[in-house]
Amino acid sequence: MNANYKLNGRIDGSNADQYDLEISALINKVGPSFSIDLSELTYISSLGLRIFLKTAKDLKSQNKKLILLKPNSEILDLLIMSGFDKIIEIEK
Repeated sequence: MNANYKLNGRIDGSNADQYDLEISALINKVGPSFSIDLSELTYISSLGLRIFLKTAKDLKSQNKKLILLKPNSEILDLLIMSGFDKIIEIEK
């Protein structure tokens, strides 16, 4: 599966708004699902997690789904601990 968007490095207060704008612009142009490759993401703050929630909600309103791809073990643990695995598909 090809990612529609790839994140790398850190997502925190210094850059979360920019990522949010970029992802929001892309989701109206995708098919039935939108995937975000997390394989190179090393850190995500609560602001970054909020982007995932907002994106999932926006896609759901279009009958589409968000898929998070290949998070590293630390990011995966955070997503599970935060309950994201219950509302967003995560492919390891």
